[in-house]
Amino acid sequence: MTTKEPSIHESGKKERNYFFDTFRGILIWMIPISHFTMVGGNFHQASFGGVVYVTINVFAMQAFVFLSGYFSKKPARARETAFKTFLFPYLLLVPFFYGVRYFLNGAANLNWIVPPLALWYLVALFVYRFFLVDLIKIRRILPLSIVLYLAAGQIPWLDTELALGRMVSYFPFFMIGYFCTKEHIAKIQRLKAWHCALLGIVLVAINVALAYSRIVPVGFYLLRSPAASLGISWYMDILMRIVDFILPCGWIVLLMNILPRSKNYLSYVGKNTMAVYILHLIVRQVVKKYSFPDPNMFVYYACIFGLASVCVVVFSSPPVSKAYNWFFDFLYEKGYCSLKRFVKWALGIGTTG
Repeated sequence: MTTKEPSIHESGKKERNYFFDTFRGILIWMIPISHFTMVGGNFHQASFGGVVYVTINVFAMQAFVFLSGYFSKKPARARETAFKTFLFPYLLLVPFFYGVRYFLNGAANLNWIVPPLALWYLVALFVYRFFLVDLIKIRRILPLSIVLYLAAGQIPWLDTELALGRMVSYFPFFMIGYFCTKEHIAKIQRLKAWHCALLGIVLVAINVALAYSRIVPVGFYLLRSPAASLGISWYMDILMRIVDFILPCGWIVLLMNILPRSKNYLSYVGKNTMAVYILHLIVRQVVKKYSFPDPNMFVYYACIFGLASVCVVVFSSPPVSKAYNWFFDFLYEKGYCSLKRFVKWALGIGTTG
């Protein structure tokens, strides 16, 4: 969840493009808000919290996946780094969060096949990036990915195992990001202020309607389960998937036009998103067990937004984010790579006689 996209000034000196950092900064702030809203102890879909939850879940992870695809323009490099960046941390984090849940609840289930909490994102990104070099060779891969997304709710085995339901459902946004160019971004960012205002009003109104109408259960917006398991008819699932494809596109376009392009605090946060994404899940488990104080609506939601903001500030800070990155780099280099070299030596692989 980091990006290193430079821009070039007239002097020829490369400078970081802060717009994309800001984009990721605002997105990562939304993730703990979404999680804390759901587990805070007083969640109802037809409420302000329901609107917040639906709004975030119809576009935040889609936007993250879009940006990941946008910064995967070198498929060979994407494959080369996929294991270290995504699958290796996943393999370590599954038992770690097993321990967290066991410590808090006295019971937990250790399962690498069904990604716990929000770790599905690591599995999906590993698959997208590792196989990208092959996927782009498939003719019309983008429209095919959209067709598969629309049909995913009717395929029983596209569920939580290996995050297949989400992997398929978010895949079109990865491919849209991959095929998106700087020229496309420049064209998207030409909306006038009144266009943005109108688009924002329409998007918020639709999200309010979705939350309060409860036309589908809130679990639908996670895109992880077949329609039958949610009690949704096949035609309603397809219809809502169409809606849930258009809405994130609209939100992405809106944010591309209203977010600042200069250096700011969110652009700093956007360079350190993975530590926030992973570490806030520990706090989420604590919130799930103890809930927030709820004397009134103001205090309750102040706790949600306040704690989410604290998580973003603390976990994106230099000491924490650097420690997080160092920890996994150390385990990869000193643990995995050393073990790999030892096994090769023991088996005589890559050695001369």
